[in-house]
Amino acid sequence: MNPLGINREDLDLLSRTVLRLGGYAEGLFDFHDFGFDKAALRDHITNVHMSLKQLRDLATPEGVPLRPPNIPAGAFWEDQGEVWNYLQTLRFAAGATMMSEQYSPHMTTENLHRSMTAKIFRECVIGILDDLIDKGNYSYLEAKDLHHMVLSSMLDPDLDSTAFMKRLVTMLRQEQIPLFDLINNIVRGFNILWNGSPHGHDYFYQMEVMDERVALGQALSMFQKEPNFSIPKMEKIMENFYAPDDTMYWWEKLGGHVSAASRHNLIDMAFTNQPYDIKHMKSFLAGWYYYDAAVILMDHVVSIHQDLRNGIANLSLIAMREKELRDLTSLKNYNPHLTIDDYDGHLRRIADLTSKAIRLATTDVHDDTLVYPFMTIMMPVVMMADWIGNRDDMIHTFLEAIAPTIRRVAGNGAVPAKGIAEAIDEVARSS
Repeated sequence: MNPLGINREDLDLLSRTVLRLGGYAEGLFDFHDFGFDKAALRDHITNVHMSLKQLRDLATPEGVPLRPPNIPAGAFWEDQGEVWNYLQTLRFAAGATMMSEQYSPHMTTENLHRSMTAKIFRECVIGILDDLIDKGNYSYLEAKDLHHMVLSSMLDPDLDSTAFMKRLVTMLRQEQIPLFDLINNIVRGFNILWNGSPHGHDYFYQMEVMDERVALGQALSMFQKEPNFSIPKMEKIMENFYAPDDTMYWWEKLGGHVSAASRHNLIDMAFTNQPYDIKHMKSFLAGWYYYDAAVILMDHVVSIHQDLRNGIANLSLIAMREKELRDLTSLKNYNPHLTIDDYDGHLRRIADLTSKAIRLATTDVHDDTLVYPFMTIMMPVVMMADWIGNRDDMIHTFLEAIAPTIRRVAGNGAVPAKGIAEAIDEVARSS
């Protein structure tokens, strides 16, 4: 097994997923005025696809296979019934690889490939852990410990693989043991990539702090599901959590903690030619906190009823029905009776969070190639992919609301750099 590589078939499917998402996104320019030509989006998709194709062509037979053995080789449609939703996670990993467009001009080709591999590994681990605690009977403390142990091991500069495997097998539920080898291989692969990167050590502290935020947020999600369901408990704990401003609702702050999208920036930064000055990143990281909250809500808004059938009140349902849910101690037989107006209002709120995200994240960075308008358009396309159901209306409602902000950012072109914002560590200390 080559811990630094991914199976060729997985990379082939990933590259085709990027093309499929990009093709859908190009079509959106026929309906919305984003203030720039779709050729710019196509160029970014082409770059990402080319990098993944190169990664696939370089892959050896010993690469880590991500596909669970019970999914047919030709499968493309996502199946919520799996122990781990591999195809959904691969779609999210496709989105993670697109984020490299910010940093690829400042990387060698080899380091770009390594960064993309590390981000795919990380997205897979986050997806696996999320599904494990959603479908397994974990307590708050067990969920937190599982996330802490796995995520910290990915960064550990002195990882003891044997000790990690022994701890992991005792923490998984019996029905989850088939994923043991996969988790172990991914953690080991990421660890080698991260600790061998040019600047991973510069961001070690920030990654640890952010991972603790994910572990805490995921543990608190235990109160979104049976048998621990309790809106008052979540609200009481979340009300004092960090947020960039005091207008965020508590469920949005929980989303900002649960989502792991912002960490992909640090992974890319670890592989760039020169380190970024992390003492000047406050605006950038605040912007990505809003992106984290928005991305998790985009994911949840398309899976409300599926989650409810599994005994989970996800964050989008809470956003639309908090008052009703507050008085419930069980979700059995609960029907939220959601309306089109409910969805429209919620999607426009997600667009408001995203508008804050792109404005802050681009305050102090050069964006000559419109990377942020590109990523902001791709986020709903990735999270609400058209092939998992009829999501066109949701995607269009969101983009209609965010398009004016995208036009303003695209019209600004290159913004004079102040050094990429102001300080992860200050943001982290507040979290």
